Amino acid sequence: MKKRDLCKRIISVIVLSMSIILLNACNKDDDNDDEDIVEQINYSNAANWVAYPDATKAVDVFYVYPTVSSNATGAMDINNEEERALAQGIFKAQASVFEGDANVFAPYYRQMSTKVNMPESGLATDTEEFKRGSQDVQQAFDYFIENLNKDRPFIIAGHSQGTMALIELIQNRFGNDEELRNRLVAAYLIGYTVTDEALNISGLAAAQSSNDVGVVVTYNTQSVTSLGGPMLMPGANCINPLNWKTDNTYADSSMNLGAVFFDDATGTFLREVQYYCGAKINTEKGALTTTIPQIDADTLEFGPYKEGVYHRYDYAFWYRNLEKNVGSRIEAYFEN
Repeated sequence: MKKRDLCKRIISVIVLSMSIILLNACNKDDDNDDEDIVEQINYSNAANWVAYPDATKAVDVFYVYPTVSSNATGAMDINNEEERALAQGIFKAQASVFEGDANVFAPYYRQMSTKVNMPESGLATDTEEFKRGSQDVQQAFDYFIENLNKDRPFIIAGHSQGTMALIELIQNRFGNDEELRNRLVAAYLIGYTVTDEALNISGLAAAQSSNDVGVVVTYNTQSVTSLGGPMLMPGANCINPLNWKTDNTYADSSMNLGAVFFDDATGTFLREVQYYCGAKINTEKGALTTTIPQIDADTLEFGPYKEGVYHRYDYAFWYRNLEKNVGSRIEAYFEN
């Protein structure tokens, strides 16, 4: 064999071998990708919803519950009966605000649990567990719009991690969808910071009164002296749920139609207190401040937060005012 032909054959073998190696590597990557794909939740199955009502009212609510899971894996197991019960309990404590005026739909989602390993950034939104839960919420919302809502006007509502997921939702779904924005009565995005930047991306605006529509209602509750919690960040919008103003006008406790307390874990009603507390916005911090009865300041369970962070009671302290406001905004929507 000539030397030149031998060289050609050697080169051909090398090229073929490299091709096989590259092909195997690609196939291996594909296999890894398949392993990384997380099965989507089937939201056509009513069992995957905390609430899946017969729609008898003219307006719907899409509600997303706050953090209830302490699953050691870092993410909620929506098939675990104990964790499902916790979601059902907080639904009764919070979403009942809307049930008198609307059909309330609420999906289970694989939320980030309290046992999640936080990333170096320190931001919960950077965790894979939050991202997965947020994707669940968006898939559930898409199913809700396409199959359950039937073109009715709707409200979206949440608290804490539920609000975090809904902020992602409005930025991804509402900004380029005028028809969707036009059917939005209001978004009650309570218990987390909603910035002007997030609103601009979504094409929505912060609420300025008790009956403007297509707007975002948001606030974070704390004591007058509190330094604030991790849910309150610079640039937070805030509205006072007693006088529905966004300035620092004080609303006296006589304007509080009733604080309603539940056992959040079970949804069991505990007590109702009329004229419970007043409220004033700290416009510098974007915080809703209040002074609650001393006996409750000493005995209520506030969770793992600094002094005076009333995050757990963002719905409870203002329950009856929120309930009335839902009806007011729905009425205003149909009058427009």
